[in-house]
Amino acid sequence: MDEFSGRTAVVTGGAAGIGRAVGRRLAREGMKVVLADRDAEALEATVGELRAEGAEVTGVPTDVSKPEENQRLADAAFDAYGAVHLLHLNAGIGGTVPLLDPDPAVWQRVVGVNLLGVVYGIKAFGARMVESGEEGVIIATSSGAGAEGTSYQSGPYAATKNAVVSVVESLYGELRDRKANVRAALLFPPLTESSMGNPRVEQWLRDNGVPTTLMQPEDVAELLLDGVKRGRFYIRINETENDTLFDGRLDQAFFEWNERVTRGRAEAQIADTAPDGHLW
Repeated sequence: MDEFSGRTAVVTGGAAGIGRAVGRRLAREGMKVVLADRDAEALEATVGELRAEGAEVTGVPTDVSKPEENQRLADAAFDAYGAVHLLHLNAGIGGTVPLLDPDPAVWQRVVGVNLLGVVYGIKAFGARMVESGEEGVIIATSSGAGAEGTSYQSGPYAATKNAVVSVVESLYGELRDRKANVRAALLFPPLTESSMGNPRVEQWLRDNGVPTTLMQPEDVAELLLDGVKRGRFYIRINETENDTLFDGRLDQAFFEWNERVTRGRAEAQIADTAPDGHLW
């Protein structure tokens, strides 16, 4: 997709962080933007902020863990603008709880938002986007935990972000087989300033062998836009994007670590060994 002006985007988790930055960036490209978030007060504030900047933006309070609320969001977007061309299923929450803890509440909450929120979003929007015949893209936000291995101390988060990869790869296959004018994409943000990312988390990761650099939500929005324009399926920061978009802000050590743990995961499966090489 290289034409954005006049088209419509829907972004979940749009009241703050990556979602808000993506909504703002797409609005600056001339898109009409529908933002969804379960925090109605924060959503109202973000909508007001973007409208003050000249954006055409609508806010729809939505709990993405509920299928009926995803359907209501889709109805609101199609009723308001007639079509949806870019759907960013971005809503996500963290979850850190030991698997040996018998209480399932954290798992139920994280699976509901991070995984089922993506599934329900695809079900609410996907067929309508395809049937319109118009060019479109459905993007879901994964994570480094979904690309490089398993962050075992955040089991619910890591498991759901891995699952999102499988879901969107399946969506890619379905859209390909239908010869649809809508495609799928996965966004892998680096560690990003948000409710789940801050300098303390950055230092903890570095202390545990992950040579990461804390990026800003606006960086991720730029990465997403670049990926959509270039038709990428796996939208992540490689060395090329690091140079062209971010002036080399990520250390070379990060890319070396990234390749090592990604290959280590595959090699552990091939060699039928334990996962220590990629468990971080």
